[in-house]
Amino acid sequence: MSTSRYKLLGWSLAIVGVLVAMFSRQIVFPGLERMLGIETIVGRDSVVYQPDGSYYFTNPGAMIRWISAVAGTGLVIAFLGAFVLFRARRCNLRVLRA
Repeated sequence: MSTSRYKLLGWSLAIVGVLVAMFSRQIVFPGLERMLGIETIVGRDSVVYQPDGSYYFTNPGAMIRWISAVAGTGLVIAFLGAFVLFRARRCNLRVLRA
């Protein structure tokens, strides 16, 4: 793979990772909430259903863990992108010195 493709991959990973970290709350609520179900995210005992069909979730610790896990995954992706950019730069410097 050429250096420019490594740079494109690195920048793409870095941008996607930062966006995932920034929008982790929106990814979890309502994204994963609809995909996995609210009872899976906060626990069956922590969901209070209302007569009109709406619900409240009463477990802030579980919500924080899910949001933190998604944000952490985004940061790992961003650091991988930075690592790929760093490696592409080092590889490019070796080629220039030779």
